[in-house]
Amino acid sequence: MNNIKIGLITEDDTDWNAVREIIHRVLDSNVTIKKWTSGGSVPKKKLSRELKVLFNKGCNVFIVVQDLDRSLNGSLKDEGTLRSELEPLFSVVNNFSKHICIPIEELEAWFWSDSKIIKEIGGEKCKANPNPHQIKSPKEALKKLSIGKNGKPSYGTNRNAELAKKLDMVECSKYCPSFRELVKFLRSL
Repeated sequence: MNNIKIGLITEDDTDWNAVREIIHRVLDSNVTIKKWTSGGSVPKKKLSRELKVLFNKGCNVFIVVQDLDRSLNGSLKDEGTLRSELEPLFSVVNNFSKHICIPIEELEAWFWSDSKIIKEIGGEKCKANPNPHQIKSPKEALKKLSIGKNGKPSYGTNRNAELAKKLDMVECSKYCPSFRELVKFLRSL
């Protein structure tokens, strides 16, 4: 597809910046990406409207990144249910390429698949996790891993874009289905 203009909807700026870096790595740094962040879970009531706004700004590809959160009892919510709630909201852009990316719990789980990133955050003795999708609160786990001798964490989500630039996409694709499907979608454009 020539003249790709992507409408990217995420929960917050740090997720948007990280996914933008992944898109640029897979496609090209010249690909135009329009932004909408919700400041939390993507509100289903606003999604159709925001997709239409992005369409009116010239977007011809649409990506929504929505974390698969935990329920009050601590278990992960059902990915199929979330996907089936989001898919009908894409009807306003039905004739265009679209993708729903659902990272298990948080996209920070993707970083747990890469041993170099984990060592950068936590030191040489730290290792990547072959099951990053099973880490409870991966963002908090990264912060905890990064606590230095001063007792303060060196990791913050403001580093996500920087880490996304370095992320081993082959390893992450092996262990993180949501990442693998996002890359597959991008390569199909």
